[in-house]
Amino acid sequence: MNYDISQFRKKGYLIVKNFLSKEEHEELNLTCNTLTRYAKTISAHTQENWLMNTPYNPMMLQGAMKYNETFKKLGRNPKLLKVARTLLRTNHLSTYISKFFPMIPREGKSVSWHQDNYYIEAHPDKLISCDVFVNGATKESGCLRIVKESHKQGVLNHDRQSHQEWIKWIDLKTNEEVIDLELDEPFAVFFHPNLIHGCYENKSRDYRYSVAWEYMKWPYIPTKHNDHISNDLLQV
Repeated sequence: MNYDISQFRKKGYLIVKNFLSKEEHEELNLTCNTLTRYAKTISAHTQENWLMNTPYNPMMLQGAMKYNETFKKLGRNPKLLKVARTLLRTNHLSTYISKFFPMIPREGKSVSWHQDNYYIEAHPDKLISCDVFVNGATKESGCLRIVKESHKQGVLNHDRQSHQEWIKWIDLKTNEEVIDLELDEPFAVFFHPNLIHGCYENKSRDYRYSVAWEYMKWPYIPTKHNDHISNDLLQV
């Protein structure tokens, strides 16, 4: 194993590597490439579950696992399931609110500082977030950033008025310690739903693909999901 589950409660996150075979990695990249080529032809803000930053600049595909079998297969990866089952202390899981983020070169944007549980309002012992960076990530390409141990702060107020072209719902305190998760290989991040996190913009020449979702104890369903599409609740 290349992760320390015992540290999750303290840190609020853990990183998992070496969970994809060469063939699985190639299949995942092919799916990402194909979907992104299509999304770059979309001019409307919403079309077939796509949300756009600007015309022809896709932000994310909602309900990714419902939309695409390769993403559904990723959520059922044996190594990822093993971690999720250990963290949630159950053998019965579902995947929920899955998303694909293409982040195209030079102008790709995702989401800035926020907490997943602001939207979902889930019981932290029954839900955990997972984010797979298909080819790794750097600051330049838009890596994930987390605020150290911020899951211990509870759910903070988010500024809904800033939900514009690039979401920034939390203004951080000046003394907060930010950790940039940079790796040059595929990796997954499991994190507490209260952890403050966000992404840089993609300023690189490369695409930065990621797939994000929640693992939940089955048959638990949070009472709210706010703006997210919730019809991709899929039992593992």
